[in-house]
Amino acid sequence: MLGADERGARFELRVGGVSLLQGGAVMSRWWALVLWWACWVPWVAVAAEPARPRAVVVKSAPLAPYASVVAGFGAEVRAEVVEVTLEDSAQAATRALQRIAAQKPALVLAIGPLAANTARRSLGKDVPVLFAMVPYYEKYGLGGPNLTGIALTSDFEPELSALKALSPSVKRVGILHDARFSSGSVATARTAAEPLGLTIVPLDTDAEAKVDKVLAGAKDKVDALLMVADKTVGNASVVQQLISFATAQRLPLVGLTPSQVREGATLALAPSPTAIGQQAGRLANRIIHEKVDPGALAVAQPEGLDMAINLSAAGKLQGSKNVVLDLLRFAARRDFPVRVFE
Repeated sequence: MLGADERGARFELRVGGVSLLQGGAVMSRWWALVLWWACWVPWVAVAAEPARPRAVVVKSAPLAPYASVVAGFGAEVRAEVVEVTLEDSAQAATRALQRIAAQKPALVLAIGPLAANTARRSLGKDVPVLFAMVPYYEKYGLGGPNLTGIALTSDFEPELSALKALSPSVKRVGILHDARFSSGSVATARTAAEPLGLTIVPLDTDAEAKVDKVLAGAKDKVDALLMVADKTVGNASVVQQLISFATAQRLPLVGLTPSQVREGATLALAPSPTAIGQQAGRLANRIIHEKVDPGALAVAQPEGLDMAINLSAAGKLQGSKNVVLDLLRFAARRDFPVRVFE
C-alpha cells in the first residue's frame, strides 16, 4: 500500500505488509509511484513468438542478377533468409550443401546451375528445393520429388505476339532445334502460334556441325526465327550462326537473353531477376506454410518479363520503317520494361 502523513510530504510503500521505506525516509512522489507500479501491476507472461522457418538461398556465384533474385525473394517469403555463395568448385559446393542439409532448413532456393545441380544431388528428400536462373534446366535433369523451380523461358506467347507487333506480315516462324531434346518446346510454340495466325516451321538438326546446312535449307521458307533452349543448339557458336543468317536474310530473330540482343538478335523477352525472386518467394510460402510438395508442382514459367531491343538489327529488317515504335507500343501495352541496344 501507499500511505502519506497528514502533511502529504512523506510516503511509505508497503508490499504484503512489509515496509520498503526504512526509518521514515522521504521519497519523491514520482519514485514512489514507480516502485508501486513495479510491485503491484501484474506481470503478464508474454509467450515467445515461434521461431520463423529458415530458408537458405544458395547462389552459384556473386553475380548482380543473382543478388536481384535474392532481393525479390526476401521481399515475399515469410521466413528468415540466410544467404550462401558457393565457391567455383563442385567439391566445395557439395561440402557446403551437405553442411546446409545437416541444419535442416525449411527450404533451399538454389540460384544458378552449380547451386541447383549440387542441391539436387546433396540434399536428398529431406529439404525442399526451388531452383531459379538455370538456363536449359531440362538438360540438367532438374526434376523429381521435393524439387521444382522457375524456368527462364515462357510459353512463347509473348515472343510470338511481339513478332506480330514487329511485323504483321510474319507468317512462318522457324525454330532451330534438336527434336531429341526440344520437341516439347516446338509443340508448345505451335499451340501459342495458332491463335496468332502463325505457323511454326521446325528446323531440325541433331548436331551443331549440321546447323549451316539446315539454315541454308530454310532460306525463303521462314519469315522469322525464334530461339529455344536446346541442348544441341543452345550455345554461343550456334547463336552467332543464327544472327548471321537472320541479318543476311533481313529476318527478325527473337533471342533468349539481353546478351544475345546485344550481339545482334532483334529482340528478346527475358525474365526480370527481381520478379523471379518474388515469384520464388510466393512458391516458397506455399511449400513452407501450406506444406505443398515441390515435386507435385510443375516447373513454373516466369511471370515478369523485360524486353530487350537491338535498334540496329531492327532497322535492317524488311519493311523496317516503324518497327521500333511498334515494339515500344507493344511493350507499353503488356507493361514490359524495355532495354535498348544500338
